[in-house]
Amino acid sequence: MTHRRRFLHLMAQGALWMGMRHVANAQESVPSQPPATGNATPTVDVIVVGAGMAGLAAARTIADAGRRVVVLEARERVGGRVWSWSGWGSPIELGANWIHTIKGNPLVTLAKQAGVTTTLDPEEDGEELLIDTLNRKTMTGQALESQYDRVYRIIDAASARAESLSRDVSLRAAISQVAEYKRLKAADKRLFESMLAQVIDDEYAVEAEKLSAWWYDAETSAFRGGDVFVNGGYDGIPKWLARGLDIVYNTVVNQITWGSGGVSVTAGATTWQAKSVIVTLPLGVLKANKVTFSPALPKAYQTAIQQLDMGVLNRCVLKFESAFWGNDYNTYTLMGADPHQWYQFLPLNIPHGVPALAAFHAGSNARALEQKSDAQLASEMTTVVQKAFGTKQISTGVVTTRWGQDPYALGSYSYVPVGSPFRARAVLATPVSAQLAFAGEAYTTTDPATVHGAYLSGIARAQQCLTQLGL
Repeated sequence: MTHRRRFLHLMAQGALWMGMRHVANAQESVPSQPPATGNATPTVDVIVVGAGMAGLAAARTIADAGRRVVVLEARERVGGRVWSWSGWGSPIELGANWIHTIKGNPLVTLAKQAGVTTTLDPEEDGEELLIDTLNRKTMTGQALESQYDRVYRIIDAASARAESLSRDVSLRAAISQVAEYKRLKAADKRLFESMLAQVIDDEYAVEAEKLSAWWYDAETSAFRGGDVFVNGGYDGIPKWLARGLDIVYNTVVNQITWGSGGVSVTAGATTWQAKSVIVTLPLGVLKANKVTFSPALPKAYQTAIQQLDMGVLNRCVLKFESAFWGNDYNTYTLMGADPHQWYQFLPLNIPHGVPALAAFHAGSNARALEQKSDAQLASEMTTVVQKAFGTKQISTGVVTTRWGQDPYALGSYSYVPVGSPFRARAVLATPVSAQLAFAGEAYTTTDPATVHGAYLSGIARAQQCLTQLGL
């Protein structure tokens, strides 16, 4: 049994205090003039920008408090980076796929209420087979488990060493200085890289070269326990949250005007007015300056947005005539010439009843593969699969994601890059004023880069908004 996904680490109290102290100093004066009215439409109490998990959680909280709320969503659907695709029958997740740390996690209850089914996490509770496609060797069971144990041991040693440094370095740089890592022979280093792709590239949607050794895992974890794999349509949860809400689809917000007199939110020729706005746009969209804030955000918030970054985790799912790989393994690691490319494959015949393999790729490799067509990706993945499994079967269908190019996401989830402070998350988790706040997986110190982190963030911002406005 291979335990690949690590539970989030508790943040050191000293670091937490430093971050909160920075937030207290981050507040700047709030404009006293009310926003321009624009093309007036019916006024509500709160406008929520974005119908992802954070936005829906915020809107649900406000609506359940008996207040008027409208949600403006750029897509034709709710869920954002929760995206269930049913082109082959059973829903296949092309965005979020796991519920992490399930003990006490409200998503578990929401899933039951929404009729969303889950199964054991194949990465934790199933058998994994590693196939070395260069040397035609395989590894499973305790031998493979020991490889993961070594990776965790070296990463922990690297993190401990980094804490003693006077400046931040990348996690990769810290790893390179660990004595145990230095002693690895070439073959063992190749195995190490294959495991590192699973525990770092996948987890943070970016390579160790770009992660801050000081802050990459500095978040607080709200819950404990293992993970579950969603196999019954993850989008059922946001759909459940959205019931009865006033949601305006196909609405791309381009300007937010805010002040002590209220806010106006503009999308094209239409403007909505409210007492407050909660912005749940993904970090990638804010970094790309897709929305103009008038007046501009306080400098502390502008800086925090630039300090954080977005990783990319994509998947390419190939369907075949039959599941020639069988039912013995829940996860396959394929180790080729580049251990960080086409490295992880989840068979979907077990959880979904579909003869398909889902391949994950992260970071710069994911961004590079986004430049290729679906046909090119299918051909490339098929070649990898045929070599690994010794089959001549060709795919009968393909579906791929390109989260880095998605205009309404521009990435999969956030991370703290080398040289940036974790306190940037704390800054963005603090309301700019009673009229303006951010919510989402990037704007929280509690379980960022997770669905439940976004959900909790949305609830917290909504509750603060209701209190600050006296609603």
